[in-house]
Amino acid sequence: MSQAFIDHRAKYRDVTSQRYKVTPAMYDEVTALLAPLATPVSFRKGEYLQRIGTIAQNLYWLHSGVARTGFITEAGAEVTLHFVTDGEPAASHDDLLRARDGLPAQHFVIAETAVHGFKLDWAAYTAMRESNSMLRDYYLKVSECSIMEQARRMCINAAPAQGRLAAFRREYPGLEQRISQKVVASFLGITPQYMSQLLRSDGIDK
Repeated sequence: MSQAFIDHRAKYRDVTSQRYKVTPAMYDEVTALLAPLATPVSFRKGEYLQRIGTIAQNLYWLHSGVARTGFITEAGAEVTLHFVTDGEPAASHDDLLRARDGLPAQHFVIAETAVHGFKLDWAAYTAMRESNSMLRDYYLKVSECSIMEQARRMCINAAPAQGRLAAFRREYPGLEQRISQKVVASFLGITPQYMSQLLRSDGIDK
């Protein structure tokens, strides 16, 4: 059992329990169940946690650092879908589900800063979840939260660029100072040049 996994998860008990609408007791019990599957991992900035075209195999839990998920358009443009950071799971959920049918991932997950955390084998986690009602209930709560967060991010795309930047700052407080301006522009769906104009109009130029 990974005691380090249990200790790190405990630091995020209150905020994560509120986010997923689960009790702290459920959070701790799930942590204890998952600990035997947790293997420590570290990634340097720019390293991939998951690559496009390979079958997704692992769910990651970060205790420090920033990772981002995205895809490449047919024209070769990189699109950022969302970010994960300290105390959050990192993976492309739909690619993990696609892996059940042997289908390759359509998204990448990349370390945007140095990342430290734990990897959990998705097949082993799925097998454990199927035989444990506590894990199934927790998985449902996490999935519901993910759907709601995805809906909020879709609203960001419907706003003008200045509104998208403001929404990004609300959705990811403090993240702008940890990642590059180019990546923020990718998330907002604008060019880095236009991003610079927005920041100048705000009196900020990163």
